[in-house]
Amino acid sequence: MDLYEIYSLLFTDVLTSNFAFNISSEIVLDTMQTFGNYNKKIILLVTIIAYTFSICINYIFGIMCSKILAPANQKASELNSKIEIITKSRFLPIIIIISFVPFFGKFIILFSGFCRINFIKILTISVIAKLIYYIMVIFYT
Repeated sequence: MDLYEIYSLLFTDVLTSNFAFNISSEIVLDTMQTFGNYNKKIILLVTIIAYTFSICINYIFGIMCSKILAPANQKASELNSKIEIITKSRFLPIIIIISFVPFFGKFIILFSGFCRINFIKILTISVIAKLIYYIMVIFYT
């Protein structure tokens, strides 16, 4: 395998393992770290780009779920008022920061799409949190 194929495999693995309805982990990243023959900066760049794409996809899945699952009767206004309370919560950035956790973070992004929280806010906080996580994993393990 040449380096292009290896980094493409890393991209695909990180992208698919961060989908909300997938229980796999980032096995290629762990394997690359075990052997340690790869450029850590390129690994970091590829993982962050793939994670950014997975955030976009999970957010879109959340919007789709809200359109499918949102009730069409009088309970819709009750649901919208609860969602509005969530979106105006002062603890929302802290909850979004938890999105770096490998298994549960996927669902935070999905739920953010369901609640229609500002996408730029979600993207910024999640990418920064996961960037710090990947820096710790790649450079300090």
